[in-house]
Amino acid sequence: MSDRQNGSARAPSRLERAGVLAARAATLNPSDPILRRALIVGITLIVALSAAMVAVAALNRFPDIDWRLEPGWVAVAVASLTVFLFAHAELWRRLLSAIGYELPVRTAYAIWSTSTLCRYVPTSLLLPVVRAAMTEREGVPKRVCLASVVYELALATTGALLVSGYFLVELPQLEGHPERFAALVVPAIALIALQPEIFHRVADVVLKRLGRQPLPLSLGRWRVLEFAALFALSYVIGGVCIYALAETINPVGGSEIPTAIAAFSVATSLSVVAFVIPAGLIAREAGLAVALAPLMATAPAVAIAVIARILQLIVEILMTVITRLIARNEKQKLPAQDPIEDGV
Repeated sequence: MSDRQNGSARAPSRLERAGVLAARAATLNPSDPILRRALIVGITLIVALSAAMVAVAALNRFPDIDWRLEPGWVAVAVASLTVFLFAHAELWRRLLSAIGYELPVRTAYAIWSTSTLCRYVPTSLLLPVVRAAMTEREGVPKRVCLASVVYELALATTGALLVSGYFLVELPQLEGHPERFAALVVPAIALIALQPEIFHRVADVVLKRLGRQPLPLSLGRWRVLEFAALFALSYVIGGVCIYALAETINPVGGSEIPTAIAAFSVATSLSVVAFVIPAGLIAREAGLAVALAPLMATAPAVAIAVIARILQLIVEILMTVITRLIARNEKQKLPAQDPIEDGV
């Protein structure tokens, strides 16, 4: 009796075929070396052009204002963004480790920074594809990497919403309105959804439908809260950049520093909602300008938003170049192994 007759085999479903096709596409490693290099060059050009378009679009919105260059505050802004970005790279590395796979620090930073630039491509869908392809070459299954990306996005957004919630609760215009505390409902729901009883079960159901293996591990309850708190702290650090730029363009009073810092999280939360736009372009700048409205006029608020965007793009590019060079040098010092194609 054949396998089909005794019921031991069945035709794959459409979802399973889609899962197999998506897994092959996410590898970004065709067997033909010419096609492989052409694919790498093509993705690099797409990312570069998208980032350039973001920079040009931001500069076109720069208002005509009088401002002075304060090297000390600019240095603080750059340092703040640098710590913010490296903190997110480290948190992603630790998320991946927490669900079962460890990457060397330098390799993880190079993968995170390289793939993060892909969010400037419209829809940001290239980011998880590139990250999954790069981590797979380091021995991490794509389903595990994609789970880490989902965790990172959800926890980073939750952290930003927590800081944004503080901003809304503390707004003088909303004082005496109990409904302002509704801003804390969304991050609370996110924390509940990320609990292992829910997240792991849903992820395994989706993976099963796609014909993939289940997740090996998921974050425990306390780890979810720990990462959410760390991401929230990272947004406070990143928000220092906005305060530093404000001191250059439109100084704010000491009592207004928390509002200026929280504005960074408000803008980030809005950019996540507008994920179809490259890196939340316009949505983030508009959100930052609105968040700074209680502190200053519209023109300087827009100027701060534009400069913050350009500054972050420059820091991200430098971070990508430096971390990739360091990771490549580290690999060259290792014993000879099968060659790994160096891609985006």
